[in-house]
Amino acid sequence: MSAPSEAKRPSLFSRRNVVLLSLAGGLVSLLGVTRTWITVPPPSTSVALGDVAVSGTEAASAVMALTVVGLACAIAATISGPIARYIVAVVQALVGAAIVGFVVPVLADPATAASAKVGEAFGLSTVDTSYSVSVWPWVSVAGGVLLLLGAVALAIGSRGWRNGHRYERTSSGRAVVTESTMDDIDRWDAFTEGSDPTDGEDGIRGARFH
Repeated sequence: MSAPSEAKRPSLFSRRNVVLLSLAGGLVSLLGVTRTWITVPPPSTSVALGDVAVSGTEAASAVMALTVVGLACAIAATISGPIARYIVAVVQALVGAAIVGFVVPVLADPATAASAKVGEAFGLSTVDTSYSVSVWPWVSVAGGVLLLLGAVALAIGSRGWRNGHRYERTSSGRAVVTESTMDDIDRWDAFTEGSDPTDGEDGIRGARFH
């Protein structure tokens, strides 16, 4: 009994784990870039002014576009062929590295990153005040790193992924996808098509794949 159980144990580089890692990276980056990155108090003047809040989309606008591309790569990995998956992995790796590359200058020089928004509010591109940087830029950095790791996992692990559905012959001679030969993507496809992959001895109800 132990051998079959070990055979069914999901691999660290399984399609589900790799896709979830990449999706997590995109969502984490998205969460970070939509929040306030820099808060700029008004300079000491006789005029009462409020703080200026600079979001990630304003401080590093490219990060949002890169995050969308990263999410698209995660989704594309589920339907791409063997060669296309390597292309997706390269693109996703570049996206993850680019996200980090665009966020680091904001952390290093928040005054320059906030200059456009500060200029609109105070009439000066920079003001003599403290620039408070929140934790959210670091969250986007973490998302970029996760996307990069997901790309590496995709390049390494996708070599062992099955392509398409695996079929077995039933007693009636027709070829169907059975529960024993399905992976997580096959089960999801079956559910989305209105079938129950666990119902029936001869495979998916309705034999949609025969």
